[in-house]
Order: sequence, then C-alpha cells, then structure tokens
Amino acid sequence: MNVLRILVALLGAMSLYIYPVHAQMLRVPVGDKWTLSGMGQVFPVVTAPFRGGQASDPLGLTGWYLTQPAVMANLEREGGLLTLRTTLNFEGITQRDGELAYGGWGEGFIDKRHPHTLLHELMLSFNSWNVGGADFSLSAGKGFAPYGTDDPMARPGLKYPTNHHLSQILERWTVNAVLLKGGWSVEAGVFGGNEPVGPYDFSNIDSFGNSWSARLARRWGSGFGPMAQWEASVSSAKVVESHDGEDHATHLWNLATRHSGMVANGSLYGLVEASRSKPEEHKGYFSVLGEVRWNRADHQPYLRVEYATRPEYSRTGEAGTDGFFRYTHDSDPVGATRWLISTVAYAYQLTDDPWSIRPFVEFQYHRVRSERGGIEPHILLGSSAFSTVSVGMRIFFKGDPMRMGSYGVLDPITAMGRRMMR
Repeated sequence: MNVLRILVALLGAMSLYIYPVHAQMLRVPVGDKWTLSGMGQVFPVVTAPFRGGQASDPLGLTGWYLTQPAVMANLEREGGLLTLRTTLNFEGITQRDGELAYGGWGEGFIDKRHPHTLLHELMLSFNSWNVGGADFSLSAGKGFAPYGTDDPMARPGLKYPTNHHLSQILERWTVNAVLLKGGWSVEAGVFGGNEPVGPYDFSNIDSFGNSWSARLARRWGSGFGPMAQWEASVSSAKVVESHDGEDHATHLWNLATRHSGMVANGSLYGLVEASRSKPEEHKGYFSVLGEVRWNRADHQPYLRVEYATRPEYSRTGEAGTDGFFRYTHDSDPVGATRWLISTVAYAYQLTDDPWSIRPFVEFQYHRVRSERGGIEPHILLGSSAFSTVSVGMRIFFKGDPMRMGSYGVLDPITAMGRRMMR
C-alpha cells in the first residue's frame, strides 16, 4: 500500500537541515486526488566545553545527542483545497534529559533545551484561492500560533537562541486564519496558552481559547509567498498560562526582517529580530538577534549574535546533578540574567539527494551578568564568560529544511505545489 510504504520510509529515514527549496521532497500519490510529501532529519552531535573542566562543574559537562530527530509530512488534496501538516519529533526518546544550551530556558529546563513534544504539529488547513483577489486559509490543530519568526529547527544554527520562548509560540492547540493578498499577509490565531510539561503531554488542549496572537507581514523581491526574497513582520500576542490553579497573562511583541535568496554565485540567508515580553506580575524580558548564513559551492558558514535577558528560577538540584538544569514548571522566577551569545559555525554539504549529509562545527562564546534578583553568574555557573563547541552532522532525507510557523496558503510545501500546478 502506497501510504504505508511512504510512512515507513519516512520513519526509517530521519535526517537534517533547511532551505526554501522543496522540489526534492519525497512525493507519493495517494489515490487519484491526494499527494503525500515529506522529509526527515536527525543531527548526531557532541557538545563540550571549549577549554575542558570538571564533570561536576556546570560548564565542564560534555553531552552526546541525537538532536532534532523529526519526520515532516504534508497530505494534500489536488488543487490545495485541504492540507494536513504533520511533524513528529522524537526528542523525548533521544534526549529525555534535554540538550546543553547555556542561556536557554523554558518548559522546566534551564541551560538545557527541553525535548519537544512527539506531536510537534498536526494542523488541518482549508484553503480558498483567489477570493476577491486574495488567498484565504483556516487551520486548526496542534502547532504554531501566528506569532514571531520561524522555528529555530528550520534555521541554520544548531543551538536554539535564548529567545525561543519570546519569538515563537509553538506546540499549542490553535485555530489560525490567514489572508494573503499581493505582498501582504494578515494572520490571527486563538489558542490555549498553557505549555506542555513533557514530550508526551497533550493536556494543554484544556486551556484552548484563552490566548490570542496576530502577525502582519510584507514580502517583496523575487519569489512568492513564503518563498519571497524579503519579508518584514510585526507580531503581538497575549498568552495566558495557569500556574498552581491561577491564570497569569504575558504580552509578547516581535519585529523581524528576513532575507533569503541568490546573491552573486551563492545563496544568502539573514534574519534580524527583536522580541519583548511583559508579564502582568513582574518585569519582562527582551532579545535582539541577528543571524546570517552564506551558501556557496557546498560551503556554509554561519554567524549569529544575540543580546538577551532570561528569567532565573530556583533549581531543583545542585551543580553536578541533573536537577541543576531543571526547575519546577509552576514556579515564579527569582531573578534575571543578561546574556551576550556569539555563535560562529561552518558546515559542508558532502552529499545531495536523497541523503544530504552536512558535517559541521559550531562555536559559542557566552558572556553573562546579573540583571536583577541578585543572581551572580560566576557563582551559579562557575564563570561569567565561557565557550562551548559542538561537532556533528546534519543528516536530511529527501529535501532541505523547510520553514515552520505558518499554515495554509503560507505553508511552503503548499505554496510550492500550487506554483508547480500553474
């Protein structure tokens, strides 16, 4: 059976990384009216301190991971009327205790990135083309609220930036609408604000309807829709989460400009964004980030700089234990720290379709200081300036990484398929 064979192939062929070209994706007809498109990815990687250290030192740890293992698929009806977008993420199996990412925080992890949920996306979209000269979509399911920028999984850096929970709202049960006309798009969503508390937690559907978000974007230059060369966006959201039975609201804002296109004899990707949060109960946090990657003749250098604040929580364990990287999900922050993180990376594409193997090395330099609450980084971490290095491979099967965060007429697979039909 075609459907079974393709699902088995996708599950058995997880691999790695991201560009706005999906023509090489695995595409299989399902009956007379449907097409299944998909790809897989996985990144075997080791992260270590740049200058060594003791195993009991928070900055002396070495971590081995199969990170960002995912299978992504779109089941689309002919003409793009209906689309089912699915992403399965297996980090709950491959990195149950998180991934070292100093400066990172969220969902009960701090200085480690939490594993994402198994059902990362399951969004059904109804698409209506050329309604009064515009395209319209209504999408519902579990996925991204229309806010902020692309999921870092769809971007060149390995380590997620500090702003992951300021610049994206993901893994929520949501209903999203989008109107696309010319170079302009307006998106709005209603969703449940509660975060999942583990990779197999789906209970946040109970909070559905208590939060909202909106995003306005303008696109120009060569390309079309999500494939446009230039994109500028402004986003706003109100996220309501329940902690110990009480609701707490946080307002979020994001401004971003993105570029992706051919320049001279290569392709250039760049992103500049600013994000800010304002919780009702205490002071908020901010992030300013810029990243760029150049791709020429299979060489792929990358640079990112982020200046950001993050909350600090009471940790559940001492240094040298797993609890040092965990906090109670319902706890309130006890302070804040300010981070400057510079990332320099280099990757080389060894192979192409159907397997794309891209060995890489990524170096990060961190500087951190107390922002409020009396948190002293040199006491907490052992130093206020330190470096890490990650070495590994990005492995992709049938395609490059695709943008994540929008659905319907702004889904890159749907947009590409629509363009191919014209």
